Amino acid sequence: MYISAALITFMLEAFRGTPPPDNGTTAVSGTFTVVGTYCVPDDLSKNTLQILVHGITYGKDYWTGLGFGDEFDWHVAANACGYATLIPQLNIDTFHYLLNSVRTFPANPLGRTFSKLVWVGHSYGSFLGSTLARQFPSDADALVITGFSTAGNFSGVLTAHWTAAAHHAPALANLPAGYLTRATEANRTAVFYAGAFDPALPPFDFRVEGTITVGEAAAIPVLPEAAPAYTGPVFIATGAQGVFFCGTIQADCDAKLAASKHDFFPAVADRDFGFFAPDQTGHDLRLHLSAPLTSGKVHDFLDAHL
Repeated sequence: MYISAALITFMLEAFRGTPPPDNGTTAVSGTFTVVGTYCVPDDLSKNTLQILVHGITYGKDYWTGLGFGDEFDWHVAANACGYATLIPQLNIDTFHYLLNSVRTFPANPLGRTFSKLVWVGHSYGSFLGSTLARQFPSDADALVITGFSTAGNFSGVLTAHWTAAAHHAPALANLPAGYLTRATEANRTAVFYAGAFDPALPPFDFRVEGTITVGEAAAIPVLPEAAPAYTGPVFIATGAQGVFFCGTIQADCDAKLAASKHDFFPAVADRDFGFFAPDQTGHDLRLHLSAPLTSGKVHDFLDAHL
């Protein structure tokens, strides 16, 4: 499918932080159906729900490790620690409504309320989490933000080969030209994987890859902003070799994650902040062999702070 040069230019300029000027807003209203995946442990020992939000070009199957085994599956790890999980597909204002519904209205679609809510984001989903914390600082009791730091480097996006999603896979054939995917497996692997991972994952990942829209790209420059009023616990987990937010050296990644607390969450007490940079791990933490170790670090932190 043909993609106009203007469309690609618009998206790449957004990632450079120089999008076209904002010419106003458009109000959207209507009745919407929210679809999600809700997982409850056999022993729900904690009255806490984790809201899982994936990154760009992935779908909800990111949190299952693309089905490559329980060791990659966040639901399995969280449920084993007594936490329920929910993956919705929403924007910030709808997230705000959903979180308040789950907290306060017993007649919500889950059939129960939760006294504590944890935002667990990856990459773009982490930026959405920081935006939620900025706009609605009391919505989440804790933030777990992965594939994230305030030292973003999007050169891997700018040098990527993009194609219309409809051209990539038959399942996406009806999507309009504003939905894009990475055109080559080699490029997708280079930006999402590093170090230790199952070699069968990248080719499968490429076959089932999701999309990015030009609208999501346009939001990139405005999402990375501080949440000065948020005071709850924050844990950041980012692969030490993740090309977007760390680099290649673990010590350098540790420093970037530590600095991210002061840059984005200045009101969070030092005792309520933690971070972990697993070595031999690229951007997609759930798809590396370090995934169980990362899950353990996160849930140890949550157990101690909620």
